[in-house]
Amino acid sequence: MEEKLKKPLHVKEGKVIKTPSEKNETSSTSGTDTGKTSNDKSMKEKMGEKKENMSNKIHEVKEGASKKTEDIQEGISDVTEEANKTKEEYEKESEKEGMTPAEKVLNDIVTRFRQGTGQINDAISDYNTKPEDGKESKSNKPKKALKPLVDVLETNDTVYLIADISGVKKDNISIGISKNSVELTVKYKEDAEIEDAKFTQKERSYGETNRTVKLSSEVKVHEAKANFRNCTLTITLPKVVEDITKVDIDD
Repeated sequence: MEEKLKKPLHVKEGKVIKTPSEKNETSSTSGTDTGKTSNDKSMKEKMGEKKENMSNKIHEVKEGASKKTEDIQEGISDVTEEANKTKEEYEKESEKEGMTPAEKVLNDIVTRFRQGTGQINDAISDYNTKPEDGKESKSNKPKKALKPLVDVLETNDTVYLIADISGVKKDNISIGISKNSVELTVKYKEDAEIEDAKFTQKERSYGETNRTVKLSSEVKVHEAKANFRNCTLTITLPKVVEDITKVDIDD
């Protein structure tokens, strides 16, 4: 019995022959190693694909950034070229006009500002008064006599008209009142107070101007009152209140 236990292997022609149990163990180990190798290979392939995808994305980002950089550089180049061209033109024009480029730029800004001011003055031409002959031309523009700015307020029994009129005395203001309107006429100075002087800029009001304000209610013309203080004209106009007569009904 002991001799059989001491001989776990069979020998045949100088070769070791494994028992069935040992063969099973060897086969199991080999299968495990094969599966592990296959998993490792699959994992490496996945890692390789991810690495390749990442490399592709990085390459795309670099290409996009490179293109944007080129576009920016082209834009900067165009702006620089345009600025140099404008600078050269200003230098030539300023040299012709006997000015430095900086003086030329400042002069252009002032000119444009004056043009804008002229357009604004034209936009409010409805508030300007024409010369006495009523004619208007490029060489004979209206005097800058602005119409008075007026507020109209009402209570149940009174209408108040408030106007801002500066630069005149009360004797230079005329008020005409009808039952549903008020007409204001203001006479400013005809010209500047300094002799032998001419205007290089003219913004104050000169000459005569008038404005008619319509009223929404009829007023008592003969009971109107006016007050002029601190360049503010206030006109108080009592409303016409209709008398209501009660009539008895006969039986």
